[in-house]
Amino acid sequence: MKRLVVNEHTRIERGSAGAAGSQDCASLVGHLYDRLRAFDHTNREDRVFDWFEGYARTTQWVGVVQVPGVQVEILPKIDALAGADATADSEDAQYQARRNLLYMLSVSGDVPVRSRDVARLATRQAPLSETLAALFADRLRQELLRGPERGYQRHEANLRSFKGKLLVPRQVLRNAAHRERFYCGFDEFTDDTIMNRIFRASCRALLEVTRTPATQDVLRHCLLLLDGVTDVGVQDADFGRITINRQNERFADVLRFCRLLLAGWTPTVQAGGTQMFSLLFDMNKVFERFIAAFLCRHVAPRFAGVDIFPHAGHHKRYLMEESDGLGVLRLEPDILVEGPEGRRLVMDTKWKLLSPSRRGRGGVAESDLYQLCAYTRRYGCARSVLLYPFTPGLESRDFDILDAGGERRERVAIRHVRLFRNLQLEAERAALAGKLEEILREGLNLGERGEGV
Repeated sequence: MKRLVVNEHTRIERGSAGAAGSQDCASLVGHLYDRLRAFDHTNREDRVFDWFEGYARTTQWVGVVQVPGVQVEILPKIDALAGADATADSEDAQYQARRNLLYMLSVSGDVPVRSRDVARLATRQAPLSETLAALFADRLRQELLRGPERGYQRHEANLRSFKGKLLVPRQVLRNAAHRERFYCGFDEFTDDTIMNRIFRASCRALLEVTRTPATQDVLRHCLLLLDGVTDVGVQDADFGRITINRQNERFADVLRFCRLLLAGWTPTVQAGGTQMFSLLFDMNKVFERFIAAFLCRHVAPRFAGVDIFPHAGHHKRYLMEESDGLGVLRLEPDILVEGPEGRRLVMDTKWKLLSPSRRGRGGVAESDLYQLCAYTRRYGCARSVLLYPFTPGLESRDFDILDAGGERRERVAIRHVRLFRNLQLEAERAALAGKLEEILREGLNLGERGEGV
């Protein structure tokens, strides 16, 4: 099977011969290109690629797409900016991109693994799909060894001894001539739960595509630990039937990964055929969740009297109201920070590459500035922040919001964070936390560290 490694926003041409991935362009032979196009048009609501005449372009989705004959691995482009020679066909660049992506996914909760375990399970040569399979299998086995989820499941059966509750309509229909039988409904405490059926289906699905013997062994061990669980097809509606409580909450992140995994699965038409699947992450959402979780974990403890609310928590507001009081245009900023004396800061994350030009808005979209202006006014902030990944040549910028008299009142700040760093290292995490702390102190007007709060 051909393996193609590319970055976000990379052009993939329909060519007569395959070529290795590069930072700006790659190619696929015609029949593989056509299979990829057919898969993207029939198996997803959100397109992984933008399709044009004779070529496609990757979008903000990163991860793995596999169709018969080719596996396309899409990596974040930001990491490729670390150096002039850091292209997608560089092994070091690929490893750095995978490592940082996995760390971001672990912090944001998109993969079921603790961030400190990423370095242990991520290997230089392993493609992203193999690493994600290993992460899932390792975590699921850990939890199953502590004990699988168990719960009461409703059953109906025609029995020779009475059990539970007699279902009278069924009893009359089925046993009018069999008085020795009882058609009963009863609850049974078992590990054959919906959640465990999902885990079993996920293990079987990954066994079809993973080629790493160690991962295969762990997945088979998980299946052995789920030996009493029924093999069934899983529908997306099944996830909605599961209630997370104190007894099963340790499986919550594993379950989220299963939903992502099974959503991108397509059954093999013929026995022995290559499995078609996708395991993809929207980098806009990954960046947003990563920054919010990183702030809560590494930055909030540095402050006293400061609270951080991802998606504004329970502080969502409407920009307008109708005459009958019905809210219009609900506002939901990525991150709301509340500080002492009622100070607020709204932060919105944008996974975009800005232009280094100082002219005009410097690549900042009009819609983003309008949005932050609305957030700033509605939440009563003196400042709000648009946060972007760092691009070489960029500088921080500030846009003052003018009132009716032309006076400068509030401010929208454009700030950047460096992500092409080894986030497995404590020093690099501390540097990122320091930059985010600086942004929060500036936005809340708390002064330098050690001053004020």
